[in-house]
Amino acid sequence: MSFKPATILQLTLLGFVLVAVPLTIGLINTLLQVDHLASRMQKAVLTSAQAVESARLIATQALNMERSALQYLVLKDAAIHRRYEEQRESFVREIQRLLALPLDKTLSMRLQQLLAHEAALQRRLSLNDAEPTTDREQLDAGEQLSMLAASVPFDVTVLIAAESRRMNQQINNVRRLLLWQASALIPLALLITVVFSLLVSRPLRHLGGAIRQLGAGEFNIPIEVRGPQDIRELGQQLDWLRQQLAALNEQKMQFLHHVSHELKTPLTTIREGAGLLQDGITGELTTEQREVVQILHDNSLQLQSQVERLLDFNLALSQEHPPEQKPVDIPALVEASVESQQLTLQSRHIRVETQLIPAFVMGDARQLQSVIDNLLSNAIKFSPARGEIHIHMQQQNQQLQLDVIDEGAGIPKEDRPHLFEPFFQGKLPASSPVNGTGLGLSLVKRYLHLHGGAIVLMDSEQGTWFRITLPLEKAREL
Repeated sequence: MSFKPATILQLTLLGFVLVAVPLTIGLINTLLQVDHLASRMQKAVLTSAQAVESARLIATQALNMERSALQYLVLKDAAIHRRYEEQRESFVREIQRLLALPLDKTLSMRLQQLLAHEAALQRRLSLNDAEPTTDREQLDAGEQLSMLAASVPFDVTVLIAAESRRMNQQINNVRRLLLWQASALIPLALLITVVFSLLVSRPLRHLGGAIRQLGAGEFNIPIEVRGPQDIRELGQQLDWLRQQLAALNEQKMQFLHHVSHELKTPLTTIREGAGLLQDGITGELTTEQREVVQILHDNSLQLQSQVERLLDFNLALSQEHPPEQKPVDIPALVEASVESQQLTLQSRHIRVETQLIPAFVMGDARQLQSVIDNLLSNAIKFSPARGEIHIHMQQQNQQLQLDVIDEGAGIPKEDRPHLFEPFFQGKLPASSPVNGTGLGLSLVKRYLHLHGGAIVLMDSEQGTWFRITLPLEKAREL
């Protein structure tokens, strides 16, 4: 009876048993052999290139040095002597470089002879400086360099050929070993590739895609996964989860829409009633009554603001483009936002430092104003008293970058993955007594998406640093 794996666990155990031991031994042996061979080949290539270059330079400089020496003996020109010294330095340097390489005995002896001949020639030129009246203008056999150096390139070639033969022999040995290993491991590798590719890789990729689909909020596409039984069952459970999430999402949107609209009317009535009480329409109020009415009025305004934010968020989810497409002056929006927050800023002694540049963006001014207002209000909310908030603008590759940086405690690492999720509120306590709905950053992200922009939480040593990017319209003067 044949064995048919029905679960991922069975497939994994089967693959481990069939592959682990032989593949591990084969791979380790191959790695060691190839690493040793590569190191030796690299060393041989570098040595050969250096030896060939040095041999060529030695032969060339030997001939040049003889010519310069003979010219100097005839002309007694100091410039010729300096040229000889420069050629000598290069000549000796290349011989020393060649001697530092692993050479055979013949080449080493020839290089030592070249050094000895060069030393004799150097003494001859020095004596010529001390005795300018000498008439010897020919080089002795012990002073000649070119004939002796002419065979150095040939000796180097012989040396490289010998090393090449040794490398070829080692390569053939390694090739035979790898071929033997491959002949044993290829059938097994093919078996594992087929089994795991068909029975594991594809269904797992489908599962990953289905999970990403759910995470992205795409609930309208059915999930169907083929493969082992446990994978199919998991796919069915994911599809059931998709249907439940789709229904819940629809209910959530309907709930937000209806509740938001239903709350606006009584809130308006409460706010107007509080206003009538403040105006004394129903009679003069005592000091305590005025305080209660003021609290009622302020909280009704706050609640209405949160309801309107719910409505804006619900509307933004249904939009594909900004409601308007007009040039929007971003620095003017920043200044307006700072001005609208002056009372809060002054009460907490927070200073806003701005660096603005002329910049226009095509889009909806109300939505972009909401983006900046939300970021600034968040910065104020989490800033300490007497702190600073920095708002900087710059242009980068036809993109407007706007940074909002505060000096608060920053955002904990565990909160960052959920920062832009609707209704998410982190654990970090705000410095402001006013609580939010957790929709501000979600609304910012959605509005920026409608305008072709994005928001990113940047790394900062202190405080929170948000950066938004928006495509710039053609540059204008403010």
